[in-house]
Amino acid sequence: MGLPFSPKDHLLDLDGIEIAVRCWGPEEGIPVLALHGWLDNAASFERLAPQLDGCFVIAPDLVGHGRSDHRRHDSGYYLWEHAEDMLAVTESLGLGQFHVLAHGMGTGVASLLAAMTSGIVSMTFLDGMGAPFTVAEDDRVHHLARAYRLKRMVQRSQLQGFSEPDGSRFDTVQTALEQRRRRLDGELSEDAARLLALRDLLQVGDGYCWRHDPRLVLPEPMPLTEREACELLREIRCPLYLMLGRQGAFSGDVFALREASLPAQAKVSWHPGGHHFHLEAPDRALVDQLLRTLARHEGGLLQRQVNE
Repeated sequence: MGLPFSPKDHLLDLDGIEIAVRCWGPEEGIPVLALHGWLDNAASFERLAPQLDGCFVIAPDLVGHGRSDHRRHDSGYYLWEHAEDMLAVTESLGLGQFHVLAHGMGTGVASLLAAMTSGIVSMTFLDGMGAPFTVAEDDRVHHLARAYRLKRMVQRSQLQGFSEPDGSRFDTVQTALEQRRRRLDGELSEDAARLLALRDLLQVGDGYCWRHDPRLVLPEPMPLTEREACELLREIRCPLYLMLGRQGAFSGDVFALREASLPAQAKVSWHPGGHHFHLEAPDRALVDQLLRTLARHEGGLLQRQVNE
């Protein structure tokens, strides 16, 4: 195993929107586009990416998340917009062919990205099975009305969240960490939450506030239906690997709800830990499995390293 590469941060200007990108590994390595989950950021891969020897891991902060710009106030946040952004990122970096490593909501973005480009060599989902937020076919109109009313209520009240006027201001980093753990993953360790939070906190005077757009907690007015989310999964043509946490979002009966929608080539494995198992403590077995997966579809340096 080679020496770990220190991460490098870049800003990409895509049609006036700056997207923050954190990269690990040599630029001549196997390109891996790493897509984080909802309200997370590129730090989601802070512990895993440095262990992927021979890979060039590119982890953008999705627009509205982390250190990337927010969308205009007359715009919103849809999975297909994130997918279009990520396609622009790969084109900006000159990546004709690349692998995708996606977590949580990022797997929904990835499923749409797969419909937009044939450049994906393989996809690996980390505790995700496509679009996480869907609406029933017969509830779209009612959902749209509810989402619009909620948006207007927040706009009129000038709140930074649903009902917490001070919810985005914190006296200490520790207070922010506690909120992050409550909202995202109650099982997330303090160390893991700190990695995510530090990339998403901005010091303002004597306190702190989140960098991410508070509108991210609002529901999409027109989300995908469950049928559409499942159809996107079925249409994935590249090799697809699902690595799910035994105590994660798909434990119990949840996995079965989308199992039938997986394409024939999909391979599923289960790993110790919860929804953020890749961030909490990525063990050697997980890293080796990822490297074997990439090596299966790539020759050269990475294949030799795995064989050794």
